[in-house]
Amino acid sequence: MLTTRRLSPLTTATGLLSFVLVGASQAMYGPALPGLTQTFNLQPGAAGLMVSVHNAGAVLGVLSAVPLARLAVARWRVGASFALLGLGALLVGAAFSWPLTLAGGLVIGIAFGALVGSINGLFAVGYGRRSPAMVNLLNAIFGIGAILSPLLFLLDFDRWTGPFFVLAGITAVLLPFGLLMDDRLPVADNLQLPTQKKRGVVLAFMLLLGLGVAVEASTVGYATTYLIAVGVSLEQATTATSLFFLLFTFGRLAAIPLSLRLKPHQIVLGSLVLTGSLLLVANITSLAPVAVVLLGSSIAVYFPNCFNWANAVSGAGGSTPYIMAGTLLGGAFGPAIVAQIVPLVGEGAIMAIIGGISVLALLMGAWVKVRIAI
Repeated sequence: MLTTRRLSPLTTATGLLSFVLVGASQAMYGPALPGLTQTFNLQPGAAGLMVSVHNAGAVLGVLSAVPLARLAVARWRVGASFALLGLGALLVGAAFSWPLTLAGGLVIGIAFGALVGSINGLFAVGYGRRSPAMVNLLNAIFGIGAILSPLLFLLDFDRWTGPFFVLAGITAVLLPFGLLMDDRLPVADNLQLPTQKKRGVVLAFMLLLGLGVAVEASTVGYATTYLIAVGVSLEQATTATSLFFLLFTFGRLAAIPLSLRLKPHQIVLGSLVLTGSLLLVANITSLAPVAVVLLGSSIAVYFPNCFNWANAVSGAGGSTPYIMAGTLLGGAFGPAIVAQIVPLVGEGAIMAIIGGISVLALLMGAWVKVRIAI
């Protein structure tokens, strides 16, 4: 087994700042959609294609580690990802044409996926016993970037494109530090599993992370719609959604000390039990706003600690891209599945549908714990 790599302060700072950027980039699409629709005279809802293109690029980006794993060019992957992030932001900000703007979203997505996959993996092995806490800190920083970037659209820019130029400028400043950063993982898998069993373990965690993140993405996407459907006023629903994100950020921060005291599987299974319970309570109309707010804290701790669990079982090396791909696919397909079911049962059943996904995630988590004793 190779020695665990220890990360330098410069690498740590660059990794954390990169997550501010990727969190910010993902959160900028929502506020930009009205401007996109107006600029390119799009049909209602068509601008949402930007989000789909970004997600597709993210999957490509995280899987880029597979062909690059044995190539010397992998040494420059973080720097190249910063360059792509800046290029994509410039393409979106320039708004030359709808196809080129979509291409910019795809490029941003590729950079997003590459950075999320590589730096999560790097932090998972770079700090010894403190690595799980550092993964939680990294993902808390992601949430802070996602909160701050939409505020750029409140500034007095001439056009909606201004925040994307700001993103490109900050990326350019960080580019030299990205070029100094090497995200390759010189570590062997933590457990010497037979090849066939290891594939089964990786697939299991792909499904587990995919299901859990599907719950997260669906809750984020449909919470406000659900609250309004069950009779909550628009103002109350919006306030509850904002408080959800506030507790989500606090939950990520609280998971840092928590991960030093509990094993990852304990946090993951506890998160799923609490999330499922709150989704059930959310079906009681009078308690729905409170349940939605509290869901922020239970959902927040899921992804980073499930990733820590996967890393403890299968190692960070070659399995990380596949596990992260499962995560991204869950985030993309979860809300799409909910969208297909809602017309059949009504918007008042949204939390029940998401609750069904959470039950599947809990059953999957329990199966992984029983079959993989760690």
